[in-house]
Amino acid sequence: MRKKVISMILVLANVISLASCSIFGEPDATLPSKDGKTSPVKEEVFSTIEKIGNSLADCNFEKFTDNCVASSREIEKKMPVLTDDDSTDYKKPKLTNEWKLMNLIASSITYEIDEKSFKGGIWGSKCSVDVTFSYKDYKIVKGMKDEFLGPAEFNTLLRDISETVDNKFTLEFVKDESGKHYVLANPDVLAPVYDYDVSDVKFFKLFSMIKRSYLEGDGYDKATDTYSNTNSFTIVFELDERAKDYVWTYIYAVVLETEPNWTYIYTSKSIIDQNPNEIRITYTQDKNFEDGFYAFFIYDQANKQLVGQEFYVKNKPVDADPSDPSDASNATDTTESTTETT
Repeated sequence: MRKKVISMILVLANVISLASCSIFGEPDATLPSKDGKTSPVKEEVFSTIEKIGNSLADCNFEKFTDNCVASSREIEKKMPVLTDDDSTDYKKPKLTNEWKLMNLIASSITYEIDEKSFKGGIWGSKCSVDVTFSYKDYKIVKGMKDEFLGPAEFNTLLRDISETVDNKFTLEFVKDESGKHYVLANPDVLAPVYDYDVSDVKFFKLFSMIKRSYLEGDGYDKATDTYSNTNSFTIVFELDERAKDYVWTYIYAVVLETEPNWTYIYTSKSIIDQNPNEIRITYTQDKNFEDGFYAFFIYDQANKQLVGQEFYVKNKPVDADPSDPSDASNATDTTESTTETT
């Protein structure tokens, strides 16, 4: 009888042991597997966290939602997704400098998982873990200067700092409808990763550093702002003291007013001036310019016109002299042009 009781106890112990695996799912979800590696549940959850972290830094709302149990309105409102749409709806915000700046700050988002905080639920159906999300402390950059040459300069300074703003969240995960993958159950909790205030950051444009511009060179009459009997134009931009801190990249064009549009006589390749005190551009062609209304146009790399200078050419009669190369009647008809820049 005693042997039967002992046998029944052993059988019951085995049944309970088996039941603990089948009924309660994965009681060892927080423990390494037998080979010492992270448990499959942890691996799946941590993989989801990686995807979430990347989508937050990339400001990719679609990919973020793919790893959540449902769409998050809070994240959708705050995530600085870049778009060319001019809609005022929060889903498609305007492409302002402020929004661009927020997008750049968001791109610095990183995360760190507190593996010891991991908790697995019954059957592994629900898990939680503490994760710290960080982004570069943009307020330090805000204090460096009164104004910035666009979001790009702000971003350059932001990348150079190591200080971060850290937010710790307890993230909850459940299995998706397929039962194979874990998705974030409380996505709204992550909204503070986009709590940036850059409304007071001021920007200026490169060519706002031009104090004045003027024309000069052979055949130029300052009083009438007119060239005569010349084959070259020169424009000079005097720059303020800020200019020496920047590299200037631009394109210039020489144009002639015709009907119905300007005729482009020459368009330069990209020009780079390192920390200039002034910008001096000279355009020269082989023969004298004809009478007309001309202009220098300066463009940035995006082909956006930044500044222009208009002027007239009114040639004066001259006696024909075969030895005088400036005589328009003896100029060589050629389309080849050269430029000089400093």
